[in-house]
Amino acid sequence: MNQTSSALQIGDIARADFRTSFAADSENSRIQKSLSLPFRYQPARLALSLSLRILSQPSPIPDSGGRSIKGDTLFGQDEADLTLWIALIVQHGGQSGLSRRAFQDLVAAHWARGMEIFSHLISGVTTIEEAFTCLLKETHSIEA
Repeated sequence: MNQTSSALQIGDIARADFRTSFAADSENSRIQKSLSLPFRYQPARLALSLSLRILSQPSPIPDSGGRSIKGDTLFGQDEADLTLWIALIVQHGGQSGLSRRAFQDLVAAHWARGMEIFSHLISGVTTIEEAFTCLLKETHSIEA
């Protein structure tokens, strides 16, 4: 039986494990704790959105040592949320017919780049309200 790389399927993405580099995951945990966020996906989603703002492609991550988050947790269990995230990431990547593995690698790279941006933007912030205020003020300076 021939096995070929098939197009992305929503169910595959929902069940897949996503992880980033060890350094980005450590920063994700630090930010989650410092802002008293109850879920690991919250800083991860913000990081992804910050990275997707930048037109250039993120660099591949040096390792995949971070802890995993299931796709339906990272992107949301609602099909509309999940498909929106998939569309945003695939469109930004500019490639059609991505495999699940290529999509996971792209998410990992965006997560790492976005976490670096997020960490820099909210340096010294201690509450989620301050973080959002800082993000609203500072995101205009991110390369678009």
